[in-house]
Amino acid sequence: MASFLLLLELGVAYFVYRATYCLYFHPLVKVPGPKLAALTSWYCAYYDVIEGGQSVWKIKTLHEQYGPMVRNVPDVLHVKDPAFIDELYTQSPPQFLSQANVRKLVPVVNETLEDLHRRFEGWAKEGKPVAMRAPWPAATRDVIAAYAFGGGVKCLQMADCNQPFFQLLNRERAGEVTVHFSWIMTAIIKMPPSIMNKLSPPIPHFQRFIDLGKIIESIRNDKEPPERSTIFHDMLRKDVVGSEKATARMVDEAMVLAIAGSDTTALTMIGICYENVTQPKIFERRRAELDSAWPDTTQPPDPVQLDHVPYLNALIEEALRFFSSATHRQDRMAPNEDLVHEYTDGRTLTLLRGSIIAMTAPLVNRHLSLYDDPDAFDPDRYIGAPKLMHLTLSKGTRQCLGINLAYQELQTFTAGVWSN
Repeated sequence: MASFLLLLELGVAYFVYRATYCLYFHPLVKVPGPKLAALTSWYCAYYDVIEGGQSVWKIKTLHEQYGPMVRNVPDVLHVKDPAFIDELYTQSPPQFLSQANVRKLVPVVNETLEDLHRRFEGWAKEGKPVAMRAPWPAATRDVIAAYAFGGGVKCLQMADCNQPFFQLLNRERAGEVTVHFSWIMTAIIKMPPSIMNKLSPPIPHFQRFIDLGKIIESIRNDKEPPERSTIFHDMLRKDVVGSEKATARMVDEAMVLAIAGSDTTALTMIGICYENVTQPKIFERRRAELDSAWPDTTQPPDPVQLDHVPYLNALIEEALRFFSSATHRQDRMAPNEDLVHEYTDGRTLTLLRGSIIAMTAPLVNRHLSLYDDPDAFDPDRYIGAPKLMHLTLSKGTRQCLGINLAYQELQTFTAGVWSN
């Protein structure tokens, strides 16, 4: 009993200490926001986990109440001010998936386009409606799998397009839980397969994904370089510290690459399909442009030529802006310098070095200072201003590494599937 009381007293003392520090001595104490948000990250977790992914819209209402700078969790300052973007997201990203390297993937993207044609033709003959959640994640997963690992079983050649895997991956409530409580995902991954399989029927499909360790080891043991070089063949042959090439580390990299390299692009393609179907003017204008730019549809589209098809690329940019696939905070830190934000009324707020500062794509992408009528889907806004930015693929050194691959897929698939 005495031990329990001691633990209780220590817990209360820690809570009081933590609350006092967060409310009165924390580096972000001068940033406006709810007191509860300054005390605990569970404030945002509630809107995601209990309210179902609503924290980004709660942050929007907080900005409406407190202004462009809001403290929405104890250690993070959230910014809703496009003028601050270039200061927060600085420097150029590494060119890991450069356009030159992506151009080498043209045959893979074209092969995937042919697989898409076969599947759509088959569904058309059956006369059944097709949920776009089936073909697009399968297509983008096939492309990134070929580039990262050299191939494997193609999702588009599976009868169900590997839907159980994607359904498990996109269980929204589960995803929100693991964002705020990452230890849950770590625990699931480390569970024995027999226990994992009992938790949910789709778990075996995820287990195959986790078995990336076997693929990494196979690549590591290859004696000869493959005919078509892959990301992990290159990574494992680089002259870096051995721990950086450990199988566990490579599996982590593979999981991030495979998810980020498939799901985000697929969601954008679903959005493009929706707008093509529901807005006849967009459909007709895009089709007329492609008829002129790509008259011989028996041949695969030329990626260099697609770079110079204005309305096609405006449609893609608007889809990326409007259908923000990444709704999470994009955190950054300036470790060596203070940052100063200037309000429109001339007041300034100094953000001490080491402070975590974040922006969120859906809020930036619909900011009135950047876009006229931001809640309308209008590709023409990018015809008049092709350099008009959006934050969907992030910016700076942590910009999406696969940005060039994403654009290549979006151009080829949009042109190839919606051609005559």
